Order: sequence, then C-alpha cells, then structure tokens
Amino acid sequence: MSESSIFKYILIAFDGSESSRKSLDTGLAMAKAFGAKVALLSVEEYVPRVPGEIGEVKEEKERQNEYCSGIQREARELAKIRGLDFERADILVGHVAQNIINHAKTIQCDLIVMGHSGRSGVWGAFLGTTAEKVSRYAHCTVVIVR
Repeated sequence: MSESSIFKYILIAFDGSESSRKSLDTGLAMAKAFGAKVALLSVEEYVPRVPGEIGEVKEEKERQNEYCSGIQREARELAKIRGLDFERADILVGHVAQNIINHAKTIQCDLIVMGHSGRSGVWGAFLGTTAEKVSRYAHCTVVIVR
C-alpha cells in the first residue's frame, strides 16, 4: 500500500442485493487500484417483535444468519479470484445504516462503498434509503454504486 494512496482502508457494505453485488465489484477494483486494505460488512436487521411462536422468531434469526454467512462466503471467493483478501469480514445485527456508519468509524476506514438500494424495498423508499443515511452521517467518503 502506497503512503500517498488516496484511500488506504475501504469498507464494502454487502447485503447480497444486485446493487450491493455491483458495489462489491467496484470496492474490490478500487482496493486493487489503490493498494488499499478492504473490509466486508453485512448487517442482519433486527428480527421483528411480532406475536407468534418463539420457534418462528428463532427460525427467522437462523435464516438471517445463514443468509449473511452465505453472501460473505461468496464475497470472499470473488475477492480471492481478484487476488485480494479481506482484512476482516463482519456480520452485525441491528439498524443497517447506523451499523455501517459506526463500524466504519470503529475500524477507521477512509472509504465506504455500498449499493444505492439494498433489500429494504418499499420501506427503504418510504423511510429514506440506507445509502442516503450513510452518505449523510458517515465520517468518511462514501461511494454509492448504481
């Protein structure tokens, strides 16, 4: 990694959506071009608290765990093909935008790469997108990939 490199540590937010797959490609290409370290982050949203059987909530949590683990394996394989490796790969639970912002600051990255829309669908359009929130409140540069 060059000391004069613009970006030294890139965080790629990855949820497996089409948009985040494009951001994964872009983030990995940028890491290679800048000689930057790269981190991967996936966020499991809170399991909603709705009346139902405890088993249903447990099943949903397990489904989210399996999904995030699977997409992270896929991302690691793509990075390996590109001759890169993630400095770290984390799965956090909670509010997506808040977790991306806090994690980026905690690991001291200087660039976040993410897709313009993820898995939130209609709720994202109604409440404001995760990308919009991250770009507004992140401590560092944010690249939003379409």
